Amino acid sequence: MKPKICVSVKARNINELEWKAKRALDIGGDLVELRIDYLESPSIEKLTKLVLDLSNRVIVTVRPQWEGGEFRGEEELRIKLLEELLRLKPAYIDLELKTVKDSMLKFNRESARIISWHVFDNTPSLDELSLITSEMLKLGDIAKIVTKVNGFEENLRILRLYKIYPPEKLIAFGLGEKGLLSRILSILMGSPIIYTCLPGEEVAAGQPTVGEIIEIITMLESKEIWR
Repeated sequence: MKPKICVSVKARNINELEWKAKRALDIGGDLVELRIDYLESPSIEKLTKLVLDLSNRVIVTVRPQWEGGEFRGEEELRIKLLEELLRLKPAYIDLELKTVKDSMLKFNRESARIISWHVFDNTPSLDELSLITSEMLKLGDIAKIVTKVNGFEENLRILRLYKIYPPEKLIAFGLGEKGLLSRILSILMGSPIIYTCLPGEEVAAGQPTVGEIIEIITMLESKEIWR
């Protein structure tokens, strides 16, 4: 299965975010991830039109600082914002594993739940990764596991998850320059979504640009990888 190309966009104000989201789709993205946590004053009033306009091509994310994001407000405010975003029925909503376990969020059938878990200093053992993945898939539609890769073997470790779980329900790759290999190989392993960025707008360490991934996928298509 060829993955959807998602372009993560960040901005400090809603006008800039809207412009970047449009550009992301114009240059070849299938989906756009709105990193709402980067907004200086995120409010549902400002976000409603943008999320509704993007509709079935949007992933909404409000990542807290404790999971590597930029949201600096009280957790109660973040949860309230997530509740309001869910009412808009975006195609996907990205929620941290801890958020889903600790909150009483009410979900809808229209929004696919990406349950995410990040480790920023290493890649845990395969046993631990597998336990976490199992838990995440019980709580959502797609499990997203992202870990810091410090060596070649850690790329293989995280990619082994694709042999254990249904690939279409798993997004697993490594952070940093050494983790780029796992990002690229996840395309071949069956990941449903590959995350990219606009040129010069990296949202996560080691994130490739949308143009780079389009070129790679085009080359793979020429070899009839997804016949």
